[in-house]
Amino acid sequence: MAEKNKRITKTVVGLLAIAALITGLFVSQHLHQSHQIDISQFNGTVLEKPRTVAAFSLQGIDGQIFDNQQLQGQWTLVFFGFTNCGYLCPTTMAELAKTYKLLEQQKVAKLPKVVMISIDPPRDNLEKLKSYVTAFNPNFYAARGDNKDIRKMTREFGIAYAKVAAPAGKNPEDYDVQHSGTVMLFNPQGQLCAFFTTPQQADLLAKDYALLVK
Repeated sequence: MAEKNKRITKTVVGLLAIAALITGLFVSQHLHQSHQIDISQFNGTVLEKPRTVAAFSLQGIDGQIFDNQQLQGQWTLVFFGFTNCGYLCPTTMAELAKTYKLLEQQKVAKLPKVVMISIDPPRDNLEKLKSYVTAFNPNFYAARGDNKDIRKMTREFGIAYAKVAAPAGKNPEDYDVQHSGTVMLFNPQGQLCAFFTTPQQADLLAKDYALLVK
């Protein structure tokens, strides 16, 4: 058991190291202080030049295709997670639900579309995803794709994740997925314009969002 725990710890540490490396490269290549908002008032990270997203095509919980076109026309908050997640995903989704409620209370005119994209497609079918995200807020949305498509997207955005096998003697399907918890914001042109690293805090997310969209 001790050896198993050591292996899991090494997996998590390695995952976080990869995430830090990818994020560092991403920041060095794409991020500067924004000239359009007061950066000193911003808690997340803003891209000076919003980044065009590579073409993708997923399945949405409404039975429709979720692709680049669906990022256009509104502000969109995207989080990569999975329904069997024990802590990070439900915590993040709860903070996003609080954020949405705060924005409603503040009467922010342009409310975001909140989307969770599954990093565990073998276990997350559309029905399960819909039940999961709408439990946090009926307006929330989710999408899935095959492992190849999800891996391509997460690499582009610097989202690290790794499957951790179930403990010996347990059902192999009870595996875990360790992952980073960055939330990304896309503008109405479908471009990545900001991101927010863990831990997520609803009041700060709402404040940053309001600064960007007004």
